[in-house]
Amino acid sequence: MYRAFFALVVFLAVVSFSRGQDIIYTFDGETIEAVVVDITPGVVKYRKFDRPGGPVFSMALSRVEKVVYEGGRTVVFAKPAEKEEIAVHEEALPPARPSPVFGWHLGFGASDLYGDISGNRMQLASAVGVSFTLPLGQKNAVMFEADILSLGCRFGDMDITFSDGSRLEISDANEDLGYIGLLVTDRYFFDGKRRFYIEGGVYGAFLMSAVSSGDAVITDTAGVVTSGAFEDDLLDLYRAYDLGLAAGLGARIPLDRKGKWHLTAGARFNYGLTNIADIGLPGFEGYRESNIFGLLFVGVDLPTRSSQENIY
Repeated sequence: MYRAFFALVVFLAVVSFSRGQDIIYTFDGETIEAVVVDITPGVVKYRKFDRPGGPVFSMALSRVEKVVYEGGRTVVFAKPAEKEEIAVHEEALPPARPSPVFGWHLGFGASDLYGDISGNRMQLASAVGVSFTLPLGQKNAVMFEADILSLGCRFGDMDITFSDGSRLEISDANEDLGYIGLLVTDRYFFDGKRRFYIEGGVYGAFLMSAVSSGDAVITDTAGVVTSGAFEDDLLDLYRAYDLGLAAGLGARIPLDRKGKWHLTAGARFNYGLTNIADIGLPGFEGYRESNIFGLLFVGVDLPTRSSQENIY
């Protein structure tokens, strides 16, 4: 009797166990033996089959391919549309190509002569010229420039009494040296838009004129006074060329949105290395004079190209 009762209990337990078993199939191939508690929008809730009194688990409905209930009823779920992963390629655009630039400018400053010369003072210097800037890279360029230069120096008043008693008084005297200058500099820009720069290079100049002028008063041995302005040609006393170093800094400001025109402004210092004096008189064999001058200039740059694909 007891054996029959025990067999009946086992049979009922097995029947109850088999009836409560649901199968959850997932899209990634997983099979879960479970007791499905509920299916809500987006979630399947279930207990594990071997722990029917245990906690309730939740699974995203997007993972579930189908649920097969204990009685054989099958519920199939549509596979959610796969999201296409769009690879966003951030393609680094090549740097905008700098454009060659033509320009013209006007400069004013001060000039002087240094060396064995004495009694001299600075005087006004000027330059007017054109330039061509050839880019070597995004922040580097070589600049070629041609200028008409006016240089020289002033002198203080002089009063000279000669051994014979005659007297020479000179006032407002100066030396004016006119050159055609050629300049080559390496120009480095601090920013990608090529607005601020420093530069350094060499210059060569060819002498076109050399004049000394001023006012003179001459008193001869008889006491007769003669006065008036004078002007002497000094070309024979100076070499036909000058060589030196140049350094400067400046800025370029666009005048329109397309970058067609730029206003330029800057400063440049020039230091002559050549002895420009060429005096063949006795006692002047080792005499030296050299140019030194600085300029503040303004001008306009005109790029050879003007579009959004270029910088200047």
